Amino acid sequence: MKALFVVNERSGRRRKFEIKDLIGRTSPFEHEIVSSAEKEEMNAIVDRAEAEGFDVVFAVGGDGTVHETAKRLIGRKPALGILPIGSGNGFARHIGLPVNPAVTLESCRAARIVTIDTAEVNGHPFLGLMGIGFDALVAERFASSKVRGLQTYVKVGLRAFREFHAEEYELTSAGETRHEKAFVIAIANASQYGNNARIAPLASLQDGLLDVVVVHDLKLLAAPLLLARLFQGTLHRAGGVSMTQCAEVHIQRPAAGPAHLDGEPFPLPAELHVRIVPGSLRLLVPDSATAL
Repeated sequence: MKALFVVNERSGRRRKFEIKDLIGRTSPFEHEIVSSAEKEEMNAIVDRAEAEGFDVVFAVGGDGTVHETAKRLIGRKPALGILPIGSGNGFARHIGLPVNPAVTLESCRAARIVTIDTAEVNGHPFLGLMGIGFDALVAERFASSKVRGLQTYVKVGLRAFREFHAEEYELTSAGETRHEKAFVIAIANASQYGNNARIAPLASLQDGLLDVVVVHDLKLLAAPLLLARLFQGTLHRAGGVSMTQCAEVHIQRPAAGPAHLDGEPFPLPAELHVRIVPGSLRLLVPDSATAL
């Protein structure tokens, strides 16, 4: 297999070790390494990978790097590979990929490639998860933080929690409309934000469905229990949380505002149309991967 590794020069954890040397030592594949510091460079990199017959393009970075690489590979011949060196690595964790970069590539030695679903909102693609409400506000503030990692994410979230108030939404799917007062609305193709915080524990990348998670008006006293369930993978059984599955959903919110796509801040209008795009991306998975 012929692999092109695209190293995000801005990924925070990258500075703790020389990732290019590590790839050279541990890659079981014929490979080439390129660097990318700007999102705009990715178009030419992916075009070249396809033109020169690379079988897989590795996103070397965190979930933001995975997002930017994956959306350019949708519907194309090269598969997405992931070498996770970010702070959360949510999508890598969902597919069972070791987040220790020294063993990641060895876990994919069999070069197993599967086809998975992706999703889009108002025509903008995403891979694992999008959200509006509280988690969109946290994503926006976390992106501007100079220090990455779970500790920073928690600190940002606690500050935002004191300020944020649930909003009214109208959701329509399968011909039915409902009104919800929600603290968070997450639309999931994959299960988690990162660091094993599983907002949609039952989500699958191959079922042709989105998991729509609504966290209702969250009170201070209920927050610790809900947070514990988030990391235990039992949020779907929590009171004050509803989960439904559908192939597409329309959402009307009070006004345009923040959203996030795969954890990356992305402003969107008041009216949102989210849909699954079945079987649209080829993905390199660990040899041991089972249910995705």
